[in-house]
Amino acid sequence: MNRLGPFEVHPFAELFPLIEGEEFDEMVLNVKEHGLQDPILLNHERTVLIDGRNRYRACRAAGIEPTYKTLPEIYTDMMITDLIVSKNVTRRQLTTGQRAFIGLAYKERFAKDAERRRMDNLGHQKKISIPDGDSREMLGGSDSESLDRLPGGSSEKAGKIVGASKDSVTRAHAIAKRAPELGEKVKAGEMSLTAAYGELKHREAGKPKPEAAPKASPIMLTLRTHRGEEVPYPKPEGKATFNQTSGDGISWARWSWNPVTGCLHGCDYCYAREITSRFKDVYPAGFTPLFHDQRLEAPANTKVPGKHQDDPAWRRVFVCSMADLYGRWVPDEWILKVHSAMLAAPEWEYLLLTKFPARYVGLDLPPSAWVGTSVDEQKRVRIAENAFREIDGVKVKWLSLEPLKEPLEFSDLSMFDWVVIGAQTETNQAGEKVPAFAPPFDWVARLVVQAHEAGCRVHLKPNLFNGRPGMQIPDEYPV
Repeated sequence: MNRLGPFEVHPFAELFPLIEGEEFDEMVLNVKEHGLQDPILLNHERTVLIDGRNRYRACRAAGIEPTYKTLPEIYTDMMITDLIVSKNVTRRQLTTGQRAFIGLAYKERFAKDAERRRMDNLGHQKKISIPDGDSREMLGGSDSESLDRLPGGSSEKAGKIVGASKDSVTRAHAIAKRAPELGEKVKAGEMSLTAAYGELKHREAGKPKPEAAPKASPIMLTLRTHRGEEVPYPKPEGKATFNQTSGDGISWARWSWNPVTGCLHGCDYCYAREITSRFKDVYPAGFTPLFHDQRLEAPANTKVPGKHQDDPAWRRVFVCSMADLYGRWVPDEWILKVHSAMLAAPEWEYLLLTKFPARYVGLDLPPSAWVGTSVDEQKRVRIAENAFREIDGVKVKWLSLEPLKEPLEFSDLSMFDWVVIGAQTETNQAGEKVPAFAPPFDWVARLVVQAHEAGCRVHLKPNLFNGRPGMQIPDEYPV
């Protein structure tokens, strides 16, 4: 087994590729802002990491101590494998080839487990209770009933478990046996299953292998800043899609989309600017506003996983989590192009947020949009109230009071449907630490009461409760 920190990593977990790039950056950000909401899962001896490699890495990058959950000792290795598959297969956007090889590994592991049970020849049925109300039947004697879940160890059933076809798993088996080096490329996402299988058949036909073409240099795009300056940017492979988000930081939306990155507000607590300073290869322009027109097709290209079709959060996308799309410096052309992409894909609910809400007025806003404004100082209150009195025809109008840096007084909140309140988490800006700030309970309580009186729904962010930094809770005694 490979190791991650002090733990060995379960070999089946290693079949799932680690997340990288912007998706990993967002996970680090969520952990840094809101702590680790989903504990890392260990075996009963706390020596093997079962689930949470990416969360562990994100905690290390964010400087946060991970939290752990331990499986009961009754979990067999096959039960652990089932658990790893169920947690990971719908969590990531795997290639067809990667799913096929995971299905192959599942098929082989299940066959070994079935043979072990047969050899044990228990001859009786033993029921094992699983925590949280679930239970499973462990069947002894003949393995025929055990294989009801995977008849005959078939490629078809194994593939179905991980979302791959029978033919894909069969091809993966052929590649693994006869050309394992091609299999490694497929598992790493460097080669498609079809190309690897074609190469295998080509080799076996006895034809001379064509001379490999020299590896082409990456195709470079030319992106432009808000001032029209050119920035070279490597063209991404594949179609543009949304990025999946995790954690409770923005639990109401499972996707983010950044057709624009960068901002000129200069907020000293800005998490996005901290990310761009740490990952300069991903953000070559730093925090200078930059338009990514190659990402405009993401709404049309992204599909909700079948398992989550009935979950509203999987149809919501946070637009420009790394920018302010409506900042005064943003060219009208950028906004119009982003709006056109949103209007062309009305099946999504788009969460918008800006410190310049007056710029919403007069725009063709998507009817499915959650139109929001961020207020962190009293001077922004009147601007927000005035703008939102003029906004109409959208799904939700919302107010973000995160971070709540000072006591805010609104004359009226009835123009909003939803109010979100949060604390200020610690960040590092230009090598200097900006401390966290926990707002007093009274500031939060007054706003909650006023919001409810105006008919608003209220959401308090996890960073008000999880101690990072939390709220200043009254702790008073009589004199």
